[in-house]
Amino acid sequence: MANKQEYAPVSADTGVVATPVATAITDQPRMMELVSPATLPENYSFEVDVEGQCLMVTVPAGGVKEGQKISVPFPSEYTAVRRVSPPVGFWKDGLCGCFRHGVIHPLIWNARWCPMIAMGQIMHRLKLTWLGNEGGTTAQTNSTFRTLLWITFSYFIIRFILFWSTIANAVTSITANGSPKDNTAPVLHYVRLLVVISFGVFLIYIITKTRGHIRMKYRIPEAGCHGCEDCCCAFWCTCCTVAQASMGRHTADYDTYAGLCCSETGQPPHVPSVIVEMGGNRFDSQIV
Repeated sequence: MANKQEYAPVSADTGVVATPVATAITDQPRMMELVSPATLPENYSFEVDVEGQCLMVTVPAGGVKEGQKISVPFPSEYTAVRRVSPPVGFWKDGLCGCFRHGVIHPLIWNARWCPMIAMGQIMHRLKLTWLGNEGGTTAQTNSTFRTLLWITFSYFIIRFILFWSTIANAVTSITANGSPKDNTAPVLHYVRLLVVISFGVFLIYIITKTRGHIRMKYRIPEAGCHGCEDCCCAFWCTCCTVAQASMGRHTADYDTYAGLCCSETGQPPHVPSVIVEMGGNRFDSQIV
């Protein structure tokens, strides 16, 4: 059986016809007829948008080919989940709308104290790799949050060790007459400075790349600093850029669902998919 991630997600706006078909025999289940968007193996499960609501469909025995019509049972009872559909053409909130959901919201605290963890959650939702690239394997996109989490922990640990090592070396290297024995302390200081700068540059890089990716997906034009708006926002307004609609809130529905500090997506695992707009078509980027 092929991996689920190898196939394009299914949406009613990409040519899928998902219309319940009433039958004359009441003992039989209502059927739903749809056109397969790709060649899929049997028992492969995918999501279909039925009037803006999510329904799971399983490919029948024998599989289907692209363009083939299939009929599947329409569940008599199911919990319809409305998708998270971010606005297209504009940001959900302004750059300074960080506190829309309160000052103690997990997104605010992550963006302020651990922005790379918040970025890991956003990039995981969008199925980007830890370098902000599209088209990675399932293993690469699923490990984005964990990779950035370990980078954050490693950064703080290394910085802590270098800081106290610098202080300890500076204290123990002083001779009786007050002159230093060696130059190890300055070297440790510059190493620590290099680590801090490297971490900051990488953070600005992934924020710039992810923000540009979101603008492309949702067709949001630059409002200023044309050609370098993403980089300017990432450099001068890092916390606000991560927390605002352009990053955290634009790709999540915090009005409906709670925020979490340490989950892979920043929200509970049952939260529905985010509908990603691109070129007039709708694609589903499922949060897993």
